[in-house]
Amino acid sequence: MKYDLLIRDGEVIDPGAGLRGPMDVGITGGKIVEVAAGLREEDARRTISAKNRIVTPGLVDVHAHVFVNSSDMGENTDRFCNASGVTTVCDAGSAGSANFAGLRFVVDKAVRTRTRAFVNLSAIGIAGTARSGELAHFPYADPEGCARTIAENRDLAIGVKLRYGPGIVWEYTTEPVKMARQAADMAGVPLMIHITGTPLPLPEILAHMKPGDIITHCFHGQDHGIMGPEKQFLLREVVEAQRLGIVFDCAHGRGGHFNFPLIEKALDQGFLPDTISTDLTFMTATRGPVFDLTTTMSKLMHFGVSIEDVVLRATARPAKIAGLEGTVGTLRPGANADVAILELRDGNFEFRDTDGNTVTGKRRLINQLTIKDGRVLYESATG
Repeated sequence: MKYDLLIRDGEVIDPGAGLRGPMDVGITGGKIVEVAAGLREEDARRTISAKNRIVTPGLVDVHAHVFVNSSDMGENTDRFCNASGVTTVCDAGSAGSANFAGLRFVVDKAVRTRTRAFVNLSAIGIAGTARSGELAHFPYADPEGCARTIAENRDLAIGVKLRYGPGIVWEYTTEPVKMARQAADMAGVPLMIHITGTPLPLPEILAHMKPGDIITHCFHGQDHGIMGPEKQFLLREVVEAQRLGIVFDCAHGRGGHFNFPLIEKALDQGFLPDTISTDLTFMTATRGPVFDLTTTMSKLMHFGVSIEDVVLRATARPAKIAGLEGTVGTLRPGANADVAILELRDGNFEFRDTDGNTVTGKRRLINQLTIKDGRVLYESATG
């Protein structure tokens, strides 16, 4: 047989590969081998109909948490990711140099979802309490250990993570940013900085960032964000930073990270995030308001972002950050056969942000089937 699996009659949307339209997808040996109209059913061992559905590359969530407090999603990672069409996930700094081996153990033994990870500047990773965060005490900062951990785990570790916010860092100066920059430079990897609630104006943080670095939670509605304290006009430093190649990631999350009024203003002024991610944890997956990546994508579509733009920002763009460009996040022949089959359902859907605002969306993306490396890992019972 020419194909192990053939997906037929779907609307392929893969902006990263320049693919859009009614096409079939042929899969053999866990790889994409052909994308074209009119592929023959008799050439396939198994055929899946995607009629009236959208066929995209498997989704890539560049900011989620597998190991917060040395557990969190953990062994539930596959359940949450498979159900939402996510085949690759990046843990955003849950572990630091002192406990990265624990994250490695969980990923190796209990998680089938393809995983990459940012290493926290703090040696203890995100092990916060109600009273303090992981960098509230200076001795926890470990740039050398962070860089060493990345060097020893190149197959898993892809960058440095700094959460810069009240109660998280030991002092409200640029010193934590400089130390994170040092760790990233020593390891030769990008730096991801969480900016919700930062006491520093964003331009002061951007001054220490390089092309390929990532600002995450860019749609928070607090002070010192992409629009400054006034929250009216996009900062010129933000426009310039994005032009130069600094990545702005929306990372939905909870606790003030994702604000509908600010999103609407930013989009009206022509600002699109470079990547769409969830900041998913066990709680936000089960209780909301995040739930999953397709819900976050749907929220941005409600405010006018096209389906091509949301798919690009949840596939090819984050795949590049994960160091997997051309391998995942695309349906190009030769890529891993990671595929999501989505329904764009019409109706009335309540969407919530992280600040108590709600809107009623008229369309919502719902995952119907997930394929990773040519294997069906999830199929909706209602599909």
